[in-house]
Formats: sequence, structure tokens, C-alpha cells
Amino acid sequence: MSIAIILAILQTLPASAGVLSGCEFQNLIAGGPEGTTIVFQGGTDKIFYSPSLKNRLRQSGELGPEFLKQKILQNTVTEGTFIGATIQGGKWRTISGIAGIAADSDSGHGVLTLLQTFPEDTSIKAFQKRDRLYAVVIVEDAPSGVVCRRSQWEHLFALKGEPRLTTVPCEFTVGNAVTPSTPQ
Repeated sequence: MSIAIILAILQTLPASAGVLSGCEFQNLIAGGPEGTTIVFQGGTDKIFYSPSLKNRLRQSGELGPEFLKQKILQNTVTEGTFIGATIQGGKWRTISGIAGIAADSDSGHGVLTLLQTFPEDTSIKAFQKRDRLYAVVIVEDAPSGVVCRRSQWEHLFALKGEPRLTTVPCEFTVGNAVTPSTPQ
């Protein structure tokens, strides 16, 4: 599967001393039951990750818990769901799906991989038929503060070479700051 190629490429990237390990990354964003929102510089790009929320795909037997670990990358340390939001052309755009944090077997650094899913993803065969967006995030504790190395959303079927990573300041907040619940 193409996502395994992406992760293999990312794991060969040099890691600086401050890159969080897979377990440190897991503890940072998957530690609490509320989930965590990563807010990128400027606040217009956000990703909410939850290790406990379930979408339709995560509830299916064939594509449910441990899907990423069993079918794509065996060194996945945690899996969950995500909702990503960004402003494009003056409008909010959301992408949701499954996510996993993998620990590189050589360097140990953690890579958060976000993979878009759709309601019709009910089997592995259906999952493999449709192109989807993916992105990756690596967190680093730099002298200037916490930064994220992240890729842009790309089409999985159009994968050619390494994803281009950009480094931006980022913050982490407990809970869902992408689609917060509204008071009734």
C-alpha cells in the first residue's frame, strides 16, 4: 500500500536530537480521553486527534482497531481518529479519517500519519479503490520552542517521492478545538 512507502521514506529522514519519539508523541497527544488539537502557526490550520473516538471505519471488523498496525505499518504505537481543518480560498475545509503514530525502528522518532476515510469504506477492498488525502506530522522540541514538521495534504495515489515537510511553530490544546460542541 502507498502509505507504507510514505512512512518508510519519512523514517529515513534525519532526526534532530529534539524530535519526539513514538512513545513521547503518543503521551503528548493520545494521553487523555478528550483528545488533543494541534494548532499550527496562525491558528488557521488545526488537527484534532482522539485515541478513543470511533468513526464508522474504526467500528468495522476488517478496518477497525489495529488496522494501521496490522495492514500498513507494524511499528504503530497508537491509532485513533482525526478531524483536520484549514482555510482555503477564504473558506473552512475539513478532512477526517484515521490516524496513527508510528515509532521509527532505527531512530525511534514518532510520525503522526493522517489518512482520510469515507463512509463507504466498509472493507479493505473498498478502502483500496478510492484515492484519499494523507498528511504527516513530526514534533520537535527546538531551542525556539515546540515546532511541527508537517506535510501538506496530498493525494495518496499521486505519491511521487518524499512528501515535502515544512517546519512551523505549533501548540497543543486538550480537547477538540476544530469542531467544538456548541451550547444548547
